[in-house]
Amino acid sequence: MKVAFSLGSALMLLAGFANAHTYLSKLALDGVQESEGQCIRPYPADRNFPVKDVTSTDITCGVGGVSKTASETCPVKAGSTITVEWHHDNDSASDDIIDITHLGPCMVYMAPLESNGSGNVWFKIFEDGYDAATSTWCVNKIRNNGGKLDVALPADIKSGDYLVRTEIIALHESDTDYAVNPARGSQFYVNCAQVSVTNGGSAEPQGYAIPGIYKSTTPGVIFNLYSSYSSYPIPGPAVYVSGPGNDIGESPNESTDVSAEDSTSAPVENSDTPVDDSTDTPVEETNYSSVGDSTDSSVEETNYSSAEDSNSAPVENTDTPVEETNYSS
Repeated sequence: MKVAFSLGSALMLLAGFANAHTYLSKLALDGVQESEGQCIRPYPADRNFPVKDVTSTDITCGVGGVSKTASETCPVKAGSTITVEWHHDNDSASDDIIDITHLGPCMVYMAPLESNGSGNVWFKIFEDGYDAATSTWCVNKIRNNGGKLDVALPADIKSGDYLVRTEIIALHESDTDYAVNPARGSQFYVNCAQVSVTNGGSAEPQGYAIPGIYKSTTPGVIFNLYSSYSSYPIPGPAVYVSGPGNDIGESPNESTDVSAEDSTSAPVENSDTPVDDSTDTPVEETNYSSVGDSTDSSVEETNYSSAEDSNSAPVENTDTPVEETNYSS
């Protein structure tokens, strides 16, 4: 399914940008609900403001996150499900979580706590982007679920203390490269929590550096939400999957084949019929635990891997020379 928005409708949606941010409010570990801010590294003064510069150390754990430590490191069993919960202003039942226009993916990473997030230490344990069948983003799902998202911890990682990094990328201004125009660009809502994993195995998943996994031009970091699209490339490395040999990992996704349309093209001109932002119909999500700003619009999750060059099999010598055919990947 392809989605397209008129420029006029997009501008109407962007009108309420000032009230659209979000932050990691609290966790539930092994079924135990923690209080707001518990196990989470201290918030900056503007706790719901995004990070936009992917080369900054603020992209690691949020503004000032690498220089602070949570008041406690909370226990959780390997293989169990944790529930992360985002909010816009506070953890009240009436909170709007994040504005409907701030559509985009959700990711969760882990790294050994002793690393403080520095170096090739981060491995991805969860991602959810865009579902073309239902025209639903991860942001839609958490909004429909009171800000909550269930994430399974790998069952075979080594026991020990870890950072858990949560990330939402809001794509309402991601049609523009931040490095070219810092007034626009993707918005990263990042926080880090601290957990102590018990009952683990021996796996040490391959890690990647944050900052390092993203460029401002990485597909999925730059993306035109207002063009016609039928897929979305979730940026970063592949999700780590428990199992023998799976701790090798894969390289971060640098695919540029986002869709038939150019994701970096200028926003689509206004059509005669404006698109109603109410088309972002809530979609029930069975894998998310239940509960209960104003700028962007709705986009798909796809696993992308580099296509390998085709190598034709050797051809036996004949009287007539065989023409060489050049295959592109």
